[in-house]
Amino acid sequence: MANSFGDFVRRINVHADNVPREVSKVMKKAALAVDQTVVMATPVDTGRARSNWIVSLGNPSGETRDPYAPLPQGQDPSKLGESGNAQGAINHAKEVVGQHKEGPICVTNNLPYIERLNEGYSSQAGAMFVEEAVQAGVQAVASERIDTGR
Repeated sequence: MANSFGDFVRRINVHADNVPREVSKVMKKAALAVDQTVVMATPVDTGRARSNWIVSLGNPSGETRDPYAPLPQGQDPSKLGESGNAQGAINHAKEVVGQHKEGPICVTNNLPYIERLNEGYSSQAGAMFVEEAVQAGVQAVASERIDTGR
């Protein structure tokens, strides 16, 4: 009887050891889905708002940054092939998320006007695009299971 209990404890410990890695895998998938969705939904004028979706581990970033690929203000971004800012932000997210082991993954934008954009100020994006991005993250992992190695 003691032997079977010891085997049970060992099996439980193996499963428990796998949980953090599996949780991290699901968190990474959700964070990347949120980031890509919010970056692509962000209205573009100069590219600064898109470039300022910053992914960090542990705590939200307090920084802002210049655009990855600045655009002339007032120009039609679709005619300029605006993709450098989106790709820069998405690539940065992939790099940071790839380092995740445990703890929170934060997606932030500290520009003073991001809230106004999310309220629908720009005709390029509807209101609540940030909330829709979070929903995309939830949907991306809705069917995920934590595999503990059974």
